[in-house]
Amino acid sequence: MVSKVSQSVSEGEGVSPSSLAENTLPLSYARTLSWVSLVFILLTSLGLSFFISNSARETLLTRQEEFARLLAQNLNSQIFRRFALPTIMASGRIALRQPTQYEHLDRVVRSVIQGLPVERLRIYDFSHLVAYSTQKEELGKTGLAPSYLDEVLHDLTPRSEIVSNIPSWQAPFSVPLYPGTFVLRVLYPLRGEPLREGIAPPVMGVLELTQDITDDYEQVLAFQGIIVVMCLLSSVILFGLLLVLIQRAERVLADRMIKNRQLEQELNSNERLASMGRVVASIAHEIRNPLGIIRSSAELLQNRTAKADTGTARILGAIYDESVRLSQTVNDFLDYARPRQPRRDLVDVNLVLDQVLAFLEGELGRHGVAVERRTAPALFILGDKDLLYRAFYNILVNGQQAMDGPGLLYVHGRMEYSAGGEPQVCLEFLDSGPGFDQANMQSLLEPFFTTKDGGTGLGLPIVRSIIASHGGRVELANGPEGGALVYVILPGTNLAGEDSNE
Repeated sequence: MVSKVSQSVSEGEGVSPSSLAENTLPLSYARTLSWVSLVFILLTSLGLSFFISNSARETLLTRQEEFARLLAQNLNSQIFRRFALPTIMASGRIALRQPTQYEHLDRVVRSVIQGLPVERLRIYDFSHLVAYSTQKEELGKTGLAPSYLDEVLHDLTPRSEIVSNIPSWQAPFSVPLYPGTFVLRVLYPLRGEPLREGIAPPVMGVLELTQDITDDYEQVLAFQGIIVVMCLLSSVILFGLLLVLIQRAERVLADRMIKNRQLEQELNSNERLASMGRVVASIAHEIRNPLGIIRSSAELLQNRTAKADTGTARILGAIYDESVRLSQTVNDFLDYARPRQPRRDLVDVNLVLDQVLAFLEGELGRHGVAVERRTAPALFILGDKDLLYRAFYNILVNGQQAMDGPGLLYVHGRMEYSAGGEPQVCLEFLDSGPGFDQANMQSLLEPFFTTKDGGTGLGLPIVRSIIASHGGRVELANGPEGGALVYVILPGTNLAGEDSNE
């Protein structure tokens, strides 16, 4: 077979039979080399298939463990807030032997795990006694807890393990598997929340969550079998056709085609997003004028019906408030979809801050928010005061909303000089709220990402867009003593010798 293929290739390339005979290996040596190549390819393919399948299995099990731990964490929070705290406040202590308390806890647990693949849930107390179980016959029993229960109670660290009634190597030869063959068990310390600052949260016991992952494990085994069979078939085909070089070229070409398709898909996706942005901007522009009419009409009706009944006044107030909120949302979309080029006027940053704080004075006063301002004089930049007003307004409103009540806003400003001697206006906005979530820090400046109910996620992105259009930058951090800290750095200018119309 080898000699025939070699002859056909040589004839197709125009090589003479004499030169072929001179360069052809002995037949026995060629067969030996072919069999050695086949064995090498088979072993490599099998090793690769087991590596891929084992990686897929580990990935699946890791995701199952992460899901179980997240579920346990959610259960921990729900049990403490919806059962432990109300029960302690009502009865003074937790006694699950009382039917009412047990039924209350059972309702809380089942409302959380309803529809989820949870086989069994237990709660152990410090004496390893089953204080709660979704299977009532286990209540009050001992000896059901795993051996490392004390470690979880002592270290307060979740533990997980996969329990199987057969060895792992035997599983591929035992398909189909019976339910319960592979079970994921997660032990999570059942803790409360700190009642006062500086006091460690109380530990109430250990939560055991059990999931039957036999079906998922069986799918992984099936996937592993498919990979092994396909690798073996591919190896045999490669050996039979002797087209390694051609197949390598085909793989390179296929990879390039995939990359080209991915690039085309990305381009199409970007074009769709751009088109969507234009459509959204157009729609927002069309509905802004009717919203303005609704807002002004509601305000006029409020003034004319000052002595109207309470229900009418409340409805008019709701119409006005919602029209104001929708107008703000429309303006946000328009500002982000169609950012304008800033002017290059000489702007006093202190004057812009004066205007923003004067406008927000009433709103901040109603929420009990005080402002501590320390800004140096002569903070001048070349820019657009209207756009800067919008940026500072968004930052301060975000800070006020983050505190959700009385608090303190710090506004600090100073002139600094970069390493190259260029002046920079550095502003710091700090609130006394909870601060930024570190997990979301990288996404807060991305459009449409929001942690607020009903928010558009365009406040900070608009701020970044405005500051960037002025040649500056925005940085987010948490204050040294808590609270959200927003840095705004803008290119400064000296008042003397500057042309205000530049």
